[in-house]
Order: sequence, then C-alpha cells, then structure tokens
Amino acid sequence: MEIFTLKKIASMLLMPLPLIVTLLLISWICIYRQRQKWAYSLQAIAVATLLLTSTSWLPNQLLGELEQQYHQFDLATPVKKIVVMGCGHTNDGRLPITSQLKPCSLYRLIEAMRIQQANPGSLLITSGYSEEPFSNAEEMRNLAISLGVAPERILMQTRSRDTEQEVINLKPMLSQQPFAMVTSASHMQRAMHLFEQQGLHPIAAPTEHFVKQSDAVEPGWWSELPHSTNIYKFERYWYEAMGQMWLFLRGK
Repeated sequence: MEIFTLKKIASMLLMPLPLIVTLLLISWICIYRQRQKWAYSLQAIAVATLLLTSTSWLPNQLLGELEQQYHQFDLATPVKKIVVMGCGHTNDGRLPITSQLKPCSLYRLIEAMRIQQANPGSLLITSGYSEEPFSNAEEMRNLAISLGVAPERILMQTRSRDTEQEVINLKPMLSQQPFAMVTSASHMQRAMHLFEQQGLHPIAAPTEHFVKQSDAVEPGWWSELPHSTNIYKFERYWYEAMGQMWLFLRGK
C-alpha cells in the first residue's frame, strides 16, 4: 500500500469519532472478558473526548488561533498570479457544478476571483488532482469560466494528490515575483511553509474561516451546548496538526 493511502487511512482513524467508537468497542470487549476497570476507564476517556470536541471552547480556541495566523488579503496589493489550492469535488452530472464542488473549493475559488477582479490582467492558476473523471483544477476552471473569467486568464495544475506535491508541481508555473495564494485559513500555515521552503514568495489569502465572532451580537448560552459543528472544527485543526507533525518527522 502506498504512503499516500496510508496517510489518508491514518488521518481518518485518528479523528475524534472513529477514536471514540474504537474506545467503546474495546470497552465492550473488556466487559465481555470481565475486565470492568479497563472498560470503565475506556468509556470515561471516550465520553471526555466527546465532550471536549463537541463543545465549543476547545475547538474554537485551537482552530481560531490557527486560522488567525494570517490576515485577509489586501486588495490594494498588486499581483500577477493567483494560485487556488485544490480541495475536492464529486463529478455528478445530475447536479449543477456549484453542488459538485466541495464548499472548500467554492470558498477558495470565489476569493481568488475577487482578488483577480482587483488585478486586471492577472492569471488565475487552479490546482488539484482527483480520481474523478475531471480534476479539481478543471472543475474550478469550469466554474470560473461560467462566472465570467476569460479562459485565457486561467492556467491549471492537475497532477498533485497532496499539498506537498501541489507546491512542487506549481513551482515551474511561478516566477520569483510575489503571488496571491488562496486556501482555507486552517490550511494556510502549512501551505505557506511549503511554498517558502521551495524559495517562492506567496502572499497569504486565507478564506473559509470557521471560527467567527460577530461584531454586534454576543453568543447565547446555547452556543456552548455539544454540537457536531464543533467536532468538525476540531477535525479541521487536528488534520492540520497531523500534517505539520508529518512534515516535522520528515525534517521538512
């Protein structure tokens, strides 16, 4: 089994819900074998993990700090190229293209188009591989064209399966001049590190922020109750933390 597949499997198994389910299953085995203390300990860890990840404080604290590493892109900053990092989609001809692209792809593409509109003559570079019939780069290009971007203002990079490959394959398309790099706010720190490691000069353009604070309304007490949204926020943080650890272990 190739490393890419192993990474994907490991990252899925180490997420909160699979971990909680695994702990509960092992605890039931312990009960069956009459090892009550082990069973109670595993169940307590499972419940604690569920409470910590499903209530808002820990996910918002961890993900919020990660997402605020870089400020929003300043539209007064001139750039000639805008890179849109790939995310994902599902080719389903029954649906409009806006439903086929994952929300992360939509957020990234719309932010890139906003930056391109402020920089007439700039090139949009869509990026991303997929095992679907069309790559993620192609799907984002198709949507950008349908929203009015001229085809000659779009380049594609379609061969990358993860962020590290993406950066390496994008390098020949980028000069030493600064360029806008659009990706999800939670993913920005790792992507910036990899681009800079290649001697490139990205300007961060984060989008798809999950931790938000209203300027006018204080959150109600109900926002502190357990919710699946908080688990997803923790997953986003943990996925990036594992990505950073993988780079560290490999000396990158």
